Amino acid sequence: MRVFEMLEDGIDQCFPPNRFDRTVIFGNTASGKSWLSKRLGEELSVRVVDLDQIRWVDGDYSRKENTLVAIAKTRKEAERDQWVIEGVYGWLVSPIIDRVTCVIWTDIPWSESRENLLERELARGSSGNFVELEEWSSGYWDRKSQSSYNAHLSIYNDFIGPKYRLSCMRETSEFIARMRAFERR
Repeated sequence: MRVFEMLEDGIDQCFPPNRFDRTVIFGNTASGKSWLSKRLGEELSVRVVDLDQIRWVDGDYSRKENTLVAIAKTRKEAERDQWVIEGVYGWLVSPIIDRVTCVIWTDIPWSESRENLLERELARGSSGNFVELEEWSSGYWDRKSQSSYNAHLSIYNDFIGPKYRLSCMRETSEFIARMRAFERR
């Protein structure tokens, strides 16, 4: 059986690959969730689901999907045997948490998130709502919704399986680098 050696809470541990079969990645906007989920999906050869594609109708960020429909779609994705699901929406993560085998929280500082957000919007040619998105993202630590720091902290603390809290983009990159290094052995 192949195992991944990872660093969790400063302690080297070995994890069988099935621990990553159904991984949820959450965090603030532009905290590296999409970057990490894409690479993790490639490393594990599993499907990656971006919750933005469920939350917003046809990729139109001005049209929210009905809440019950979004939850049903998320649950449908979670019925699969293997996946990485990523997003800021704690209210979409909570209904599937019983299917999750691993949690990753990209808990990076606002300065890094803001830099990532600016780079992303410039690369996209800016969607025209940068100021609004920046304002919403900067409120992550103060919001009272299920897409806030406190909601993510609660999901993270309550989860009893393997979990990782990545506190900067360097740690996020190192997480994937350790997986790749192990596979080359």
